[in-house]
Amino acid sequence: MAYHIKSKKSVVKLPYLPFSATIKDGTDVLLDSYRDEHEQKVYEILKHIVNVEGDSYPQEDMTNIEDFRAYYLTLDVFVCLEKTSKEVLGAFYIKPNFPGRCSHICNAGFIVKVSARGRGVGNFMAEMYLRLAKDLGYRASFFNLVFVTNEASVRLWRKLGFKEIGRVPNVGNLKGKGYTDALQFYYDFTA
Repeated sequence: MAYHIKSKKSVVKLPYLPFSATIKDGTDVLLDSYRDEHEQKVYEILKHIVNVEGDSYPQEDMTNIEDFRAYYLTLDVFVCLEKTSKEVLGAFYIKPNFPGRCSHICNAGFIVKVSARGRGVGNFMAEMYLRLAKDLGYRASFFNLVFVTNEASVRLWRKLGFKEIGRVPNVGNLKGKGYTDALQFYYDFTA
């Protein structure tokens, strides 16, 4: 690891959470701060994405819940819940992409439950991310590794006005896809 970012929860309270909305398919959802009661559901979603799909996160294995906690729960985490049942449809974290003097630039990791994909959950979370990250005090967002084969993600960041600032050739050896390029996206919250 090139550097270490200290884990700590944000002290900023976001008074508009939980935030209620209706997504593309007509489902009423809530975006709220992660709580311990969400752990198993969020873990299961990420474990499926990493271990079964293997084509959108760089990790090769997520079978240990301690690895999940150390990676995903180190700073601010938010969940998208179906409003009535409180079913976890997706989640994302927001944390500094770099340490110290560069910690004003954040990164995020989004996950959507397989059965909730294509319904607007990812789009809703991405739009909320733009608001939340800015309100948490970040000045910009930088996504290091958006694999070119993750077409839904690439389309979403372009649609939301992220600038494509780089391409890393053959960076990911993805399950079923082999060596794959990744795009890098940047968004300036101060503009």
